[in-house]
Amino acid sequence: MPNNTLQALPEPAQLRVLRALAIQENSVTMPDLDLAALLVSRVCHDLISPVGAISNGMEILEDEQDPEMRKHALALIDHSVKQARSRLLFARLAFGAMGSAGAEIALREAGQIAREFFHGAKFKFVWDAPDIALEKELVKIALNLAQIGGDCVPRGGVLTCKISPAGANAEICITAEGPRANLPQDIISALSAGMAIGDLTGRTIAPHVIALLVKSMRGRITHATAPERVVLTAALPQKLRSA
Repeated sequence: MPNNTLQALPEPAQLRVLRALAIQENSVTMPDLDLAALLVSRVCHDLISPVGAISNGMEILEDEQDPEMRKHALALIDHSVKQARSRLLFARLAFGAMGSAGAEIALREAGQIAREFFHGAKFKFVWDAPDIALEKELVKIALNLAQIGGDCVPRGGVLTCKISPAGANAEICITAEGPRANLPQDIISALSAGMAIGDLTGRTIAPHVIALLVKSMRGRITHATAPERVVLTAALPQKLRSA
């Protein structure tokens, strides 16, 4: 609206117009809200199990006087608190804002958080990355692809996350090896960033969002499968600094 037209309005009307323009400028679209809701659902899904176990342990402590049962309850609470903490820290790195645009995260810290997150999984987790700091967006991609890779080996095996230079690119390579390793078709579709928002689920939201992030950074994600092996690779046009 031109300034002279706005100034011709009574002051209360000017305020209403300015407020409406501000809301329009900063509005969030429904697709954005849908994506956010699915991501929140995913995080809640990962947290509900340890939080529920903490609640169960507290109930046992309230009702039981037997020393062995109380010892078992305390052990359950301790384990579940650690598990909830590791999942929250992982979600903060994998999905959170983590500071201003261009912020960097030490790969040593990211690797430790990933190890704690995967602790107790059926597979062995290997973090292979230089001791440098990396843009938070690349760390998000690495952690999310690692989580996808972990889901590919439900019967156990070895999950490796390798971050390394590849010419002018930074390459994130996730290798999941184990009996009946498999990359489900819905995850493949999500990694192409081609799924309609209405078709996304709590399981496919993370790969979809990461595919969009990689695309926005002018990178690409590829996948390859072989008997008992799944490989996910993200190549991004960014040089890694020397350790």
